[in-house]
Amino acid sequence: MTTPMSRSKPSAASAFRLTRPYAEASYASAAWQLGSTLAVYAVTIGLMFAVRESSLLLCLGLSIVAAAAYLRLFMIGHDCSHGSFMPRRWQNEVVGNVMGLLTNTPFDYWARQHHLHHQGNGNLDKRGDGDVQMMTVEEYRDAPWIARAAYRIYRNPFFLFGIAAPLHFLVLQRVALGRQGRTLSGWASVLGTNLGIALYYGAFIHFLGLEASLWVLTPVVLLSASMAVWLFYVQHQYEGTYFQRGPAWSYQAAALEGCSFYDLPGILHWASANIGYHHIHHLNPKVPSYRLPRCHFENATLQPGTSLGLAESLGTARLALWQEDAGRLISFADLAARTRDEAPNQDAVAERCDA
Repeated sequence: MTTPMSRSKPSAASAFRLTRPYAEASYASAAWQLGSTLAVYAVTIGLMFAVRESSLLLCLGLSIVAAAAYLRLFMIGHDCSHGSFMPRRWQNEVVGNVMGLLTNTPFDYWARQHHLHHQGNGNLDKRGDGDVQMMTVEEYRDAPWIARAAYRIYRNPFFLFGIAAPLHFLVLQRVALGRQGRTLSGWASVLGTNLGIALYYGAFIHFLGLEASLWVLTPVVLLSASMAVWLFYVQHQYEGTYFQRGPAWSYQAAALEGCSFYDLPGILHWASANIGYHHIHHLNPKVPSYRLPRCHFENATLQPGTSLGLAESLGTARLALWQEDAGRLISFADLAARTRDEAPNQDAVAERCDA
């Protein structure tokens, strides 16, 4: 984890103003981004079907490329949810719904959830909408044992990214939950997408067979789901991230201090549609993904306090609890060590009181 040299922080108004020249969608850029990604995905899926019987290993190897393109299609839908990918709202709606069908995500339903995430990013009092769930140290200590056990399972990296991630996209997105479960629009988005998914995957099965479709599509969907949840996790949950309560919370601070710059190799920036420039995205979601790098590098004062490289980012997977008094994320092992350190001090206080 690296931290750039200290610099004066722009005001909320001036920070947003710096992003405005980049918050303009382009037909040419959007057409290239969408067309090239669909081409990579379609060609790779076609190759997987073609080589499956002769080389299952090659087929599985190609699934990595297909999953990267699939993730990019999801991220294009994410841009559309902010109305930033195409110049007009209805165009974003059309493209977003198609991307949602291709990536098992009900577009309107997911977009409303995601907007809540932006509104409450870094706010301890507004957790839970579109976020990876997180407890504070105090909440964890005060929780009943069964809740602590469930949270430890949930925050285990193998469960979170290997089981919970595909479960979220394949199962939980098939029903309208929470407040949207009580709205017609929420159910319309979910059920409409479910129907489209049934027709889409049904066509694969009808024309290419059930077994071949499972071998080709399953690893792509599972791998891309894990990659998507990892991105949502690592962009906000690192040791020195930002969380505040009530009036101490600031949207600008949450964007610049609570969103890392994920400094990835070029091919991974492509696969993730530049979402690694997450601080700029949260500061102004209207900046299209294809303009995020320029906005970052041309405005030094907007660059965040934390950048994460690929290798060092893997260490964040152990973090699980927000320590409010220290303002940092810690692991379960850190909490256990802290508890052991506190015990002798508590015994000494008790002995003085007895004396």
